[in-house]
Amino acid sequence: MIKLLKSQVGYSEQGGGYTKFGAWYGQTVEFDSDYSAQPWCDMFLSWAAHKLGYESWFGQFAYTVDHAKWFISRDAWGTDPEPGAVVFFDWGGGHAVDGIDHVGMVVSVDGDDVHTIEGNVDGQYVREKVRDDSTIVGYGYPAEIQAAMAPEVEFTAPPGTNVLASSTHVAASSPLEPPAGLGAGTLLVPVLAAALLVVVSVKTRQASLRLAAAVTRRTAPASRPAAPATPGPAPGRRCA
Repeated sequence: MIKLLKSQVGYSEQGGGYTKFGAWYGQTVEFDSDYSAQPWCDMFLSWAAHKLGYESWFGQFAYTVDHAKWFISRDAWGTDPEPGAVVFFDWGGGHAVDGIDHVGMVVSVDGDDVHTIEGNVDGQYVREKVRDDSTIVGYGYPAEIQAAMAPEVEFTAPPGTNVLASSTHVAASSPLEPPAGLGAGTLLVPVLAAALLVVVSVKTRQASLRLAAAVTRRTAPASRPAAPATPGPAPGRRCA
């Protein structure tokens, strides 16, 4: 995401304050207003997150205060800068979330200096900046939300798989010696037949499990997680 944001460095507002980020937001996230000339620091970040499919753990916001509260509600908020964190500013130097009026993304940290990339700075540009903590209210951590959302996947081998593997291993590493007077070909046919029966049994079991899972999916009620609310910017608030 940092790489994508950096590719936009130098972008500036067009006539009347129009930005492609605001236009995208009004066409993609919220449809209640024309966002094309609205304060766009947070919409710039939301645009990049959407481009990469990160919306679920990044959020899609135009209003910086609500974006910060979204991170807080998900226990992904703190005061330690780290690359990829969303940094929230209050130009008045306060440390209250309700006073936040600007946002950017942390690129790197060098001692007390926080290197960021931000939209709608120096009047109308996307630029990289170096900040200290005098105006920083806090940080949102998308990576923590992503980690919390990732399901823990535990693989369980189908019944009989270990037995088959063990049998195959034994057969491969310890070939049977035919009894005296019998050729190797005499034993080969029953051994192959037994192995084939094991394989067919395992395949049948796996097919039954897949069929049962498919029936469960078809009969279970569909559900979708509710999308996070993303209210628009407060009247008169402008990131700078």
